[in-house]
Amino acid sequence: MEVLQAVEACDDSRLRARCLKAIHVVSRALDLYGTRGVAFSFNGGKDSTVLLHIIRAALALRQRQHEASAGLPNGFCDDLPLGGVLTFFFHYDTDFPEVLEFTHATNKSYGLAMEILTGDFKQGLEQLLQQTHVQAIILGTRRGDPNAAEQETFCPSSAGWPPFMRVNPILEWSYHDVWGFLQLAAVPYCCLYDQGYTSLGSVSNTEPNSALKLEDGSYAPAHMLPDARLERAGRQSRVERSDSVKGVRRTAALLIIGDEILSAKVEDVNTRFLCAELRAIGWRVCKVVVVGDDVAAICREVRALSAEHDIVITAGGLGPTLDDVTMAALAEALDQQLALHPQLESRIRAFFGANTTRAHLKMAEAPTGSEVHLIEYRMEGGAVSPFPLLLCRNIYVLPGIPALLQKKWRAVEEHLRSEAPQLAPFRTALLRLRLSDETQVAAALERVAAGAGGDVQLGSYPVSNQVDGAGVVLSLESRSSEVLAAACERLKELLPEESIISEHQDCAAINTPVASPPAAGLAAGADDADAAAELCAAAAAGGTAGADGRA
Repeated sequence: MEVLQAVEACDDSRLRARCLKAIHVVSRALDLYGTRGVAFSFNGGKDSTVLLHIIRAALALRQRQHEASAGLPNGFCDDLPLGGVLTFFFHYDTDFPEVLEFTHATNKSYGLAMEILTGDFKQGLEQLLQQTHVQAIILGTRRGDPNAAEQETFCPSSAGWPPFMRVNPILEWSYHDVWGFLQLAAVPYCCLYDQGYTSLGSVSNTEPNSALKLEDGSYAPAHMLPDARLERAGRQSRVERSDSVKGVRRTAALLIIGDEILSAKVEDVNTRFLCAELRAIGWRVCKVVVVGDDVAAICREVRALSAEHDIVITAGGLGPTLDDVTMAALAEALDQQLALHPQLESRIRAFFGANTTRAHLKMAEAPTGSEVHLIEYRMEGGAVSPFPLLLCRNIYVLPGIPALLQKKWRAVEEHLRSEAPQLAPFRTALLRLRLSDETQVAAALERVAAGAGGDVQLGSYPVSNQVDGAGVVLSLESRSSEVLAAACERLKELLPEESIISEHQDCAAINTPVASPPAAGLAAGADDADAAAELCAAAAAGGTAGADGRA
């Protein structure tokens, strides 16, 4: 009852609403499946600790409602462990001793009569379901967890798993929501979280989070993590962490927004620009999605992309008109309200003065909550722009007009460089070949790829009507100049004799030879060099700036 009272008395309306919604989800699961039909998976971590007390609060609320309607106390079987909900825990030899100690202490403190299971999780779960009446399992899954992107609050188990309903009461909670609740409820949690651990796995793959390391070598507690995107940083192995610093695990997704793109009224030049700029600072763009001016569609894509990638960049859908719906979609995706942002409103009013209209103020709307931040950027001349960028969780919000996007991108770039370890940029080598059949290079590409061990990306692209007569262009890409050079030399050895027209470094253009001179040691003829220069000049003259008329 004390947890329920703490939630109801919470001054933070956003956190209170999330807690009450989670309590309602648990209560609804009990309505649908009965207490004997619901189980709770406890693993000693912060998320399952939150769920334990959300369940307790739901049971307290149901008992209160029963007493109010029936006028009788003890309507919900106080003598049953956790109101009759089965609690189970999978024990592994690689568990932290502190997790086991906390789990057993929790079991004893709250009289959970916890089932301790061992062995394979899937097999153990199947046996549990066969031996009980359980039809639904309450889980601590949150949207940022692996494999959580497609899940819903009530979500059937995946194909190949025993049939049961997954119940995810805190699916849309953020890292800071979790700690906000634990501090609000004033309940115990595993001591490792006070030693710098922010996400607990096994002893073999979990370390304190380096983002919490203090000058004296100790670690701040988990609730002080400033950037929720780093929650799982300590869950990587040493090898993975080394790769992450090099940028291997830094992934980005782009969400291009606008009916005008899908209807071919304007050309999308933002995707190419952002892909090139991100790769130049070491970020791998893994997905690009184009979506129309539809709140539900934008919301759905934002949630999925944000959960699957380190950052998301949106372009388009900002402005004063009815089709500018990006902010409304972001608010829905973050489970927040859309409201006037005090600082944005103040700046809008200061900029437009007495001419400020309701349409102007629409551009001051933003999602509420602590995950929304303003990023300043400077205009030409160095003055701070009156219109800052918005960062919502891990989502950078950019305008759709290419000229504005390109100016504001510089602020995003600076922010990424300041927030993440310095990443090595991608280096590229292109080989232009006088071949017309890609099958002539297939075997060579496979051999080089096998030898590179994933450190080099290779591609083959057929082209036509090239001034230099090229029919195939080969691309090699890596963050390591040494690895790239070695792979390029190996590939040249395996190509058909005299098939190479020219070689170019750090150029992404497939259909146009680069303006830079051929790589050192390459014997390109004068005619080839002239052809390359001619194509580059033609490309520059015919370049498309593009404009989509959107902010």
